[in-house]
Amino acid sequence: MKLKFLCTMLLAGALGAAAQGGYQDGVDNFNAGRLDVAKTILQNTINDGATNKAVSYYYLGSIDFLENNMAAAKANFDKGVQADPNYGRNYIGLGEVALKGGDKGAAEGFFKQATGTDKKNTALVAEVARAYYNVDPVKYDKEIQKNLEKARKDSKNTEAAVYLLQGDMIGDKDPGEAAGLYELAIEQSKLKGEVNREAYVKYANVYFSVAPTFAIKKLEELNQLEPNSALAQRELAEKYYANNQWGSAYQQYGKYLQNPNHFQKDERRYVQLLVAAKEYAQAVDRANAILAQDPSDYAMYRMILLSESYQNKWPEAEAAGAKLFQIAKPEQLVPNDYIVYGQALSEQKKVDEAVAVYEKAIELNPDAPELLTDLSAVYEKAGQNEKAVETMKRYLDTGAGSTNDLVNMARRYNSLARSLEKGTPERAAAATEGIKYIDMAIAKVPDNGTVYRIKGELQLAKNDDKPDAETAATYEKMIELYDVDPANREKYATSYRAADFVLSLYYIDVDKEKARKYITDYLTYTPDDENFKLLLESLDK
Repeated sequence: MKLKFLCTMLLAGALGAAAQGGYQDGVDNFNAGRLDVAKTILQNTINDGATNKAVSYYYLGSIDFLENNMAAAKANFDKGVQADPNYGRNYIGLGEVALKGGDKGAAEGFFKQATGTDKKNTALVAEVARAYYNVDPVKYDKEIQKNLEKARKDSKNTEAAVYLLQGDMIGDKDPGEAAGLYELAIEQSKLKGEVNREAYVKYANVYFSVAPTFAIKKLEELNQLEPNSALAQRELAEKYYANNQWGSAYQQYGKYLQNPNHFQKDERRYVQLLVAAKEYAQAVDRANAILAQDPSDYAMYRMILLSESYQNKWPEAEAAGAKLFQIAKPEQLVPNDYIVYGQALSEQKKVDEAVAVYEKAIELNPDAPELLTDLSAVYEKAGQNEKAVETMKRYLDTGAGSTNDLVNMARRYNSLARSLEKGTPERAAAATEGIKYIDMAIAKVPDNGTVYRIKGELQLAKNDDKPDAETAATYEKMIELYDVDPANREKYATSYRAADFVLSLYYIDVDKEKARKYITDYLTYTPDDENFKLLLESLDK
């Protein structure tokens, strides 16, 4: 159950920024729809010498606009105009704010200023169309189409920004068509010697749910074209992850994390992938490094708990589990946390503590009755057989039991019966209950030899280890089923030896030839057993 954590993990946390790609990485992440990442990079690089402040302020204003903070958006667009009056997009941003406020006349004035900064730049015309689209795609459909048509005509159908907006407009309704438009944007940019990172990422995002293989191939192409792009590296790693390609995701994240312009939350994802890739020691080291910076990161204690438990390092797992349960809020814990922490305690024979963990898990997760099976196993390991049986019965009474659960219930009763004194009605009653459950399992898997072996053990427990005809028939059925595959004689050697022992003792006074057969077979497994050698010799006298 430990791997369930791959579907339940919530690895949120603070963002940290670096600067290899500078403000351009902020622009790229904005175009990829990662506004929180873009905002952090743009803010942290605004005063760098290499930063184009007009561009950065435009994208910061665009983030504010999308977050419905019009005052902040206008302030950033104004700063962009001050930084470079000839950068047209900040006028588009101001027009967008005016349009949102209901002043279409002022908006049109700003849009005219924008396109006037560079009359040959058809991308600005397409961005005016996007401004109308961002404010109200229905109300301003006429204006959107008019500006798109002008951008198409003026560029002779080569303006990538036109195809990008068209793709955005239909992405939710027709992913395939949208992907085709993004492909056109990619190709038109290539003709100009440019790599359109925005189009690559949008193609992958919109097409991933339809054809993940094609989406991933497109991002692999982007990584070949721009191997040092943090955005390209991360997007490919994320798509591998989302497509359950754990090995590829793990390797790609390793490359991405070498890029200084990665984020703290990416470190957390990498730890998660290290666990999935069974790189437990490395996962523990990286999780501890993250905790050194943020001791409140409960999810990293979860990763350490899992990693140490997979290595059977139970004291270390227990320590991580204790910190996890100390730091995380109850709603942040998942059933698997209780299971693994409880197992760490149980493996160290800290039964009372393990039971408390499982009981709390059951209380908080009434919709996860499978937790009862884990609690039952804890009781059995501690030799508390009555509680093991009682708890397993609670689980089976929910109606959720599988064939394996029925088998485990029978085993619990066998342990209980053998813990009781021979010749007592309590011992016989426990064994009888176990037989009832193993018969249910036999009804579901009648061709499985193992269930007959367990039934034979229960019958022996019921009869104080004295085999009778019914017990003999059960063990012979087990042998018949195992004999279907000759490899089973080695695979289930312990079961064969046990059956030979029981059948030899039963048939010695019932059928000497059969006794000879089973004694001889038993000696093939245990050739130095002097008692059975004497037993075989006695048959010849």
